[in-house]
Amino acid sequence: MASSSRGDGGRDQLSLTLLSPSGEPLATLRYTNDGSDRFRWIPDRFRLLVTSEGDAETEFSSLELDLPRHWRSLPIQEGEQRGWLVFPEGPPSFPVELRVVEHTGKTQRALAAFALPVRFCGRNRFDPQRDRLPWANRIDEFGPAEPSWDTFRRTFRLTIAPRAFFRGLYREVVQLQCDADGGVRGGLCTGLARAALARALGRLPAVHDLRETVLVLHGRQLSDRALLAGLPWFLWPSPRRAYRAFVGDLLEQGWSERCFDLNVPRPWRRDLLQALLGQGHTVVPYAFCQEHADEAFVWVADPNYPDATSTVVTIDLARDRYAYPPLAVDGRRTTIVAVPLSAYLEGSTAILASLAGPLVTAPQRAVRTAGLALLVFLAGLAVVLLRRKR
Repeated sequence: MASSSRGDGGRDQLSLTLLSPSGEPLATLRYTNDGSDRFRWIPDRFRLLVTSEGDAETEFSSLELDLPRHWRSLPIQEGEQRGWLVFPEGPPSFPVELRVVEHTGKTQRALAAFALPVRFCGRNRFDPQRDRLPWANRIDEFGPAEPSWDTFRRTFRLTIAPRAFFRGLYREVVQLQCDADGGVRGGLCTGLARAALARALGRLPAVHDLRETVLVLHGRQLSDRALLAGLPWFLWPSPRRAYRAFVGDLLEQGWSERCFDLNVPRPWRRDLLQALLGQGHTVVPYAFCQEHADEAFVWVADPNYPDATSTVVTIDLARDRYAYPPLAVDGRRTTIVAVPLSAYLEGSTAILASLAGPLVTAPQRAVRTAGLALLVFLAGLAVVLLRRKR
């Protein structure tokens, strides 16, 4: 017997029973793309039977089932019980509620309301075990990576003052080296995550050097396309929007080419460049699950922990925050940059970053702040001009 509640706080005059097509009690409805790119309801139909409570008898012909948008129903009778055969359709909008209303003349009143137990889950084409790269984001596995002029030329075909850009901002970003004191400087999480996703989706050339591809894609976070695509996420952060973008990709086309840049600092920090290089971290979202309106979970492949069986980003949809242990554990983080892979595969110019690079890497904090402001301004101006052109 399904529990139900009425919107006016009173006692329901009807009880509702949720059954599978075969007549078994139905604990959960699932909307999933498990086993294919297409989302579907499991089961694809269910029975909802109504029973009058107490001494009051309700004429079934006066009842109407209020359904979510696009859902359909047919009236059915099983012995003494009446009800509906319900056909769910389209993605769920939480909470998923059914209401039984009674029509009397020109008036209607709700006799029962029931929140359906729905589990909305999906997977990307990326499989973390099958598609992981042969290295973790560690120097003992990937080996030392120093800026190379040949790699730089394969990364960008057009920059301003390329030698200065190579020696400055590019060198700060593309490195994985041991310090003299034994510490590790740099990291290649962006390149590792995006190379793994690109290979899984068949977006890499048939013949390619995988290690070189990691370095190229890591450097292309400085490309014009990557900066322009990431700017709205950076300036107007929303984990809820990032989650919905990933889910929307899966619903629309069956796969997603987005990575999540997590632990990204807010744009007004004075040490923004150092914070970005030291804190920002790229992961590959490959699955999600949602059962309630205010919370969702996204499973990610983390290049720092490629053998981990479960690394999960918890999205607080109500507060628009997220948590991702061990990087963001307080549930107060707000910035997830969810840029598609194409911005990195096709982003071969770095006009914006090479213009602002000398200022961004300057030793004086005030100059660095001015350089970051200039970079954001130029990127914002480019976004405006591109939108007007369209």
